[in-house]
Amino acid sequence: MLLAVSVLMLSLAVTDLPSARAAVNEVTILAYICGADLESDEGEASGDLREMLSTGIGGSGAVTAIVATGGCTRWQQFNISSRTVQYHRLGTGGPELLKDAGRRNMGDAGTLSDFLSFALSAAPAKRYILVFWDHGGGPVFGLCNDQNFQDDSLSLAELRTGLKNGLNGTKMDIIAFDCCLMNCVDLCYDLCGFTDHAVVSQELVSGTGLNYDEWIKPIVENPSVSTQSIAMNMVDTYIAENSRGRDASTATMTVVSMDKMPSVMDAANAFSASLAREIQNNLSGVVRLRNQLTSFGEFMDYDASDLVDVEDMCTAFSALLPQESENLKQAARQAVSYNVTTSDIASYAHGLSFFLPQATVRNDRQDILEHYSSESGSYAGLAVVMTNQAASSGYTMSASSYTPSNFYYYDDYYDDYSCSGSLCDIWDGYYGDYCSFDDAWNSCGGDIWAGLNTDCGSIWDGYSSSSGIWSGYQPGSSGSSGSTSASGIWSGLPADTGSESSSPVTLSPVTASSAMNNIWSGLANTGSDFYQPGETNQNLQTGISEAVTPETVIDTANSYFSSSSLSSQMIYSIQLNKTDLDHLSAAGGVLSIRQDDETIRLGNIGEITVDWSTGLVFSMFDGSWPMLGNQMVRAEFLYKDDAGNVRFVIPAKVNGLKMYLLGNRTVDGKTELLGATQGYDENGFAIRGSIPLEAGMTIYPLFTAVSPDGTEREYEGEAITVPAEGLQLVLSRIPAGNYQYCFGLTDLSGQVHYTDSVNLTF
Repeated sequence: MLLAVSVLMLSLAVTDLPSARAAVNEVTILAYICGADLESDEGEASGDLREMLSTGIGGSGAVTAIVATGGCTRWQQFNISSRTVQYHRLGTGGPELLKDAGRRNMGDAGTLSDFLSFALSAAPAKRYILVFWDHGGGPVFGLCNDQNFQDDSLSLAELRTGLKNGLNGTKMDIIAFDCCLMNCVDLCYDLCGFTDHAVVSQELVSGTGLNYDEWIKPIVENPSVSTQSIAMNMVDTYIAENSRGRDASTATMTVVSMDKMPSVMDAANAFSASLAREIQNNLSGVVRLRNQLTSFGEFMDYDASDLVDVEDMCTAFSALLPQESENLKQAARQAVSYNVTTSDIASYAHGLSFFLPQATVRNDRQDILEHYSSESGSYAGLAVVMTNQAASSGYTMSASSYTPSNFYYYDDYYDDYSCSGSLCDIWDGYYGDYCSFDDAWNSCGGDIWAGLNTDCGSIWDGYSSSSGIWSGYQPGSSGSSGSTSASGIWSGLPADTGSESSSPVTLSPVTASSAMNNIWSGLANTGSDFYQPGETNQNLQTGISEAVTPETVIDTANSYFSSSSLSSQMIYSIQLNKTDLDHLSAAGGVLSIRQDDETIRLGNIGEITVDWSTGLVFSMFDGSWPMLGNQMVRAEFLYKDDAGNVRFVIPAKVNGLKMYLLGNRTVDGKTELLGATQGYDENGFAIRGSIPLEAGMTIYPLFTAVSPDGTEREYEGEAITVPAEGLQLVLSRIPAGNYQYCFGLTDLSGQVHYTDSVNLTF
């Protein structure tokens, strides 16, 4: 009887262990699938298991797949347990249970290491591919958050521990991350010694994830296919799927060579150490450079990963840290062996990311410090320094002391052809009231107004074609009033103001540049509280924040207004005092409406130009606004690619759930909605993928309402129902009504301060 019991116990023990005589495969694919809400709500993990099974991998004698499942409250297919972690072999009939590991947290290093140890024994092979499947939150939040354990996730430290203990010296050929935002210098460096290649995404990963059937099937059909080809095929098939259908937006995937990452980390540490020292003396310059960079996974309201492209970052900081930037850029290029993106982000996704805190500091300061304070090296130290510095600026701008002033306004929408503003006033100062813009054509005529619209027209008309009032701004054009100086209207600007009864006075010629400088200098305050043109100040740094020339404003305005089909042309300006300018990070124009006793902020408008030498800030607005279903919406423009296409997001409630509508405006003016996404969850993890906007959905545009005491709340616009033919987002004339306009001034810590408002009527 004792012998029988012993035999039974031995039999039970064997069923819980892989066979010691398991055949050696050519390739074993390991998948650590933490289903989370992606499976519980959408069944996305089950869908990817179906893709794997469709490749015929279960019937292959040379290629096998062992998967760990768990981490969600419901598995929608294959009779997989949602209460325990299970290990399966993918067979011809579906997932074959090899072991039930019990109630385990997939966000724990021990769970990962146990699975890896089991799988390596169960399916030894000549080559191994390991795939992590779930949410990813970048270096701060890690990956694989388990719904059954309060969304606990694998931190990078836990990932290292799990790999070290589970692999026990065995090296993977490829480790791939079917998770958002896991491409970063520190993660890739952590993988050194564990794998030869990493396949990682700099951006959010679409809901469909890696295209498993299309990259696994070639391995099943030809197990000897090279490792590099497998990795590249993972990338290519993912991008191909994201270049069609509902996921046709913002996708990138990269193959990173691990043998190059030590050199990258050395260069990253050197760059970080120099930048950390620079912050002590030049925080404003560093923050302004950081503002030039696009964060991956970026949404409004400070939702972002703060992961930026290494190459873009090095280009931005090249003037400040020339050698360190170049060394890091070249090292990253060596490490990125293959990188493919969809066309919309090709200009700023070069294959390797760097964590550079900015937007996330306000909400995630403690998480950032907790993670990076426990890491070693200057790279981690920079994250700590930037987080502490940005979060403790302690400066409050005197924004309410500024009121936007009219620099230039022209609108022929209602056939009033009126021009006003300080630029017009300065012009009057030169030529007198009889040459005011209001009656310019009738009273002045002649060369002065050549090229303008018949009824006064825009001051920017004809600038590019060397006609209009800027004709002759550059020497080389024929003079006017009999002058031989080749400077158009700029020849002979009178020193004295003319009168309505007199003719323009012909004086000694004045060069075009002198005339423009006179106008330009007349705009700036001359008090001791303000920086003066030519005065040396900490804001004038090459590549960071430079002086703005008259040509810059003219070119910007000409491009901005000429690209609009509308007729309104509006430029408002303020001038910051020295102290506020020193603490300025960015500026924007903000349009609002009054409703009862609240101010409803509709969003940012136009384009901003900041003259960092004097503190003059110019906001250009052409009267257009994004309209969805005949309603104004708040569209935040995230970035513009090299071709001029603009990506933006719109906060809204879609069927009661707070989401972001994703939009794109092409360089030819075509605007389209790409779908909707939830952005980030409460744990800092990006919600994968987007959903299409389908007929019958109800959308409420979201804005910010501000009470008289400054309290902010979320404000819902009127309901919009998606029609059968779909919603169209258009830029059209702003609805008639009364509005308020102000500047939003962002300080070095990321706080936005609002100036006083002026009233606008359309």
